Parts: sequence; C-alpha cells; structure tokens
Amino acid sequence: MPATNAPGPVVLRAPRLLDGSGAAPVADAALWLDGGLVAYAGPAAGLPPEARDGRLPMLDLPGCTLLPGLVDVHVHLVASGEPDLAAGIPDSEAARTVSAVANARRQLEAGVTLVRDLGAPGAEAIAVGRAVEAGEVPGPLVVASGPAVTMTGGHIPYLGRVTDGVDAMRQAVRENAAMGAGCIKVVATGGVLTKGIDPREAAYTQAELDALVEEAHRLGLRVAAHAIGEGGVVAALRAGVDSVEHGMFLDEAAIDAFLATGARYTPTFSAPHGILAGPGVPGWIKDRARPAAEAQATSFRAAVKAGVKVVAGTDAGTPDNPHGGVATEAAFMVEHGLDPLAAVRAATGEAADLLGVPDRGRLREGGRADVLAVHGDPVTDIRALSRVAAVFQDGRRR
Repeated sequence: MPATNAPGPVVLRAPRLLDGSGAAPVADAALWLDGGLVAYAGPAAGLPPEARDGRLPMLDLPGCTLLPGLVDVHVHLVASGEPDLAAGIPDSEAARTVSAVANARRQLEAGVTLVRDLGAPGAEAIAVGRAVEAGEVPGPLVVASGPAVTMTGGHIPYLGRVTDGVDAMRQAVRENAAMGAGCIKVVATGGVLTKGIDPREAAYTQAELDALVEEAHRLGLRVAAHAIGEGGVVAALRAGVDSVEHGMFLDEAAIDAFLATGARYTPTFSAPHGILAGPGVPGWIKDRARPAAEAQATSFRAAVKAGVKVVAGTDAGTPDNPHGGVATEAAFMVEHGLDPLAAVRAATGEAADLLGVPDRGRLREGGRADVLAVHGDPVTDIRALSRVAAVFQDGRRR
C-alpha cells in the first residue's frame, strides 16, 4: 500500500515468531521492519549489527507471538452480519460503500491485513480496496471479485450478476474485469441463504463453468466457486477453479478432484455456525443450513487427512458472522482436525498464495511488513490469534 512517507525502521522483539510457512516457531525472535519491508526475521541473536544494541527503535512484546498479518479469503464487505443477509444489505450504493469502509476497518483492527471479497452488488468492494491502497481509509488490502456470477433463479442474485449460457459466462468475466475485479466468483450450486435450487444441486452445466474459468484464467484472474454439494464441487474443480468455498458435502470423487487439481478448500465453518446460533435468523434459513452444517466436519476431516490444501475464510457479513473473525475460523479448523501450525499457515501464507499476493502472508526478508503480534502462543492455544497486541501494515503500526 503506497504511503507518502515510507515508515522508518523498527525492531520487534517477542518470545516466539511464526513465519506463515508452517515451519516450527522461532524462539527469542526478532523482526526488523524498514521502509515497509521485512529486513530480518529470525532469532534475535542473528540480528545484523546495525539493528542491535538500541541503534534502532525497538518494541518489546513480552509474552507475545509475532506472525504475518492474517488473511481472510472469503468476505462480503458490504454486509454486516444481519440476521437476514438479503434484507440487511443497504439499498443504495453509497450506503453499501460506507458499510464496506466500516467493515474493512473492523478487519484491520482484528489483525487481518488481506481479504478477498467474494460478492457485492457492484464495484463497492473494489472501490474500497482502491481507497485502502491510496491510504485514504484504513483497512486490509482487498482482492475483490465484484458481483458474483450466478444463474437465473440461483443463489445470492442480490450480490451477483445473473448469467446463463456459455457466451454470457465469458461476457460476465469481461464485465467484472472491466470494473477492476481482481478475481472471479461463480456460484456453482444452490445456497442455504436463498430459496430455490437445492444447495447440493449443481447450478451450471459443465460447459458454462468451463467457459467462465477459461476466460478468467486467460485474463489472469483466479476463480473461486461457491459449491456446497458434491456434484457442484467436482464440476467446478473439473473446470479448473482455484478454490472451492464451503464444500460441506465432499465424497471421495470430490477429494480426488481437489488433489488432482491442487485447488484450495475454504470450509467457512463460521458461516453455518452464525446461521444456526443467530437468534434472529429466519427459520427457513436454519432449516436449509442444518444438513450442511452436520456434514461439514466429516468432509473437512476427510479432506485434511487426504492432504487437500485448506485456507481460512469466514464468509463474513452473513448472518451473525461479523467481520474480523478469521481467528475464530482458524480455531474451528483446529477443532475439526487441522494441526495448529497448519491452521496458522491456512490463515496466512497459504491464503496469500491463493490470492496471488506472494509478498504477503509470510515473514521473510524482502516481503511486505504486514505483522500481527498476539498475546500468547497460537501453537498451544489457537485462540491466541484473537488476542491482538499490535498490528503493522506495510511496516506502519495501525
């Protein structure tokens, strides 16, 4: 994120450092940040001479762990967790943009420095992302899809671009790209928040999905597929999508397709949890969500056991699912079988790689200085990720 004045150097000291790669923690750690980049990350004893002995400003963080800024690969910045997603989205573009600005700030305050927005009525999230990069509003770096591509009668048309047919799929990709989208979202099955097509039923033909993915990749855009049921998951993976969102019903064929393509899996445990726990969520939504929630843990465990790459995404903005909750999502993944180091990687380095932002998500020399310090040790207590002590974005404390 450009700044009029590059931040000066600072050395951070803490008992532990997790670099976002999944490697074991570094003990008695130090980070040297300079000019918005990481100049050194490792044991304090290895600091270069010019960064030692009080020659540079130092921030001591006793009891803390240093790690990359968190990444949430599935958010809706225009939505704020109202009980009914469709009814809770503001009517005007201006009001939706204001909501997106407020929710971006909430993400940053929670230590999230990079998000992927996967659906808005228009270019609201794209505009907020540009404002963040210009330094005009606080928030994480935003990779935004613009409107999700969804079929007639399909899921979340109020956050999407209703599209049918092979040629129209290509056109939808081009229209989103012209808006400034940094990725594409396709709704490959029904969803629990929308009446009509069953969440386990595929929404598009294979030819339609193939055309969309081919066009997106031709334009250098990665594709996320909302897909809850097995058939839709396999069809999306066969088309070559880069990630599958939700994937609550995974069979052997779906898991094999993940492994064959290398696509990432975003389970979004936070979404059904919020729906089922939310006191004001309409009963029909709870009824549609319950079977998917019951199947989700089994699917996730099978995918993790098989070696599917997982990333952390919350679906923030859906019912009773506020922004800034990726630490809780990581805790859900650990609860359902993921190793804590792998969960940290899923919420940092693995997620940044999926989004095509490889200079974020890891603490390494020459990378962007997005840093989160948390109280405690996430390896022994993953919920430490929510106990924010300090946040640095591009080397500047927020």
